[in-house]
Amino acid sequence: MKKLVELDDETYAAIERLAVAKNVTPAELIASLVGGERPPLGGDLLLFHLTGPDFPRQADATARYLALLAWCAKHYPTDFADFISHQESGVRYLMFSRDEINEVRARNHARQIDGTQFWAVMTIDDATRRRFVCRLLEFIGCHDETVAQACRALGLAEASSFRLLSA
Repeated sequence: MKKLVELDDETYAAIERLAVAKNVTPAELIASLVGGERPPLGGDLLLFHLTGPDFPRQADATARYLALLAWCAKHYPTDFADFISHQESGVRYLMFSRDEINEVRARNHARQIDGTQFWAVMTIDDATRRRFVCRLLEFIGCHDETVAQACRALGLAEASSFRLLSA
């Protein structure tokens, strides 16, 4: 027996965007999210955020990039800090004085990631930004659909299907 559920237009639109990103129908998406046969996918939380009403309203790609990083830092603080601390460039900044750090930050047009002590380098090219975002999202456990949706939302070239951290 089928049951009907009433949704407002905004909620239904968000469900449709998620279904398209996962290549399923809205009904199949809802069934997969509430089904008891498997635990919910961790990366799906980000997918809901990316396709929800607030994220696309960000002013531009830079604001969306910073918002994505802030969301990851807020929802996965330990993984985010661990990922950032293992970046190749991180070690060399430990030896800098405060003035040297400020000089590097100004040269790179670095912007602080909301709610964190971390700064995002804004002078990197799109390919490097895409690679960084893909690696970060894979590190925190996002699925291919979520990584691809994040790249689309940021206006970056489509992420390849090659997984850096997958076995």
